[in-house]
Amino acid sequence: MNTMVISIMLFTCLLLLALIALAKPLKAVAKFLFSAAVGGCLLWAGQSLGAAVAANPVTLLVSGLLGLPGVAGIFILGFFL
Repeated sequence: MNTMVISIMLFTCLLLLALIALAKPLKAVAKFLFSAAVGGCLLWAGQSLGAAVAANPVTLLVSGLLGLPGVAGIFILGFFL
């Protein structure tokens, strides 16, 4: 019984340490995914309104990395090119 309690405590401590160590990278990944999703929705809305841009992996990557300014840049490039 004592070894069971000690192993549960050890597992809990290791899990907490792993979550603390991965907090910043997980936050960055979540921010990227959120920006890419919002950018994809904006690109889709712009395409349905007649803009000459498409939601493809490259534009989603740009909108995920740069956020709203990246989406605006894509629309500006689509207007001039």
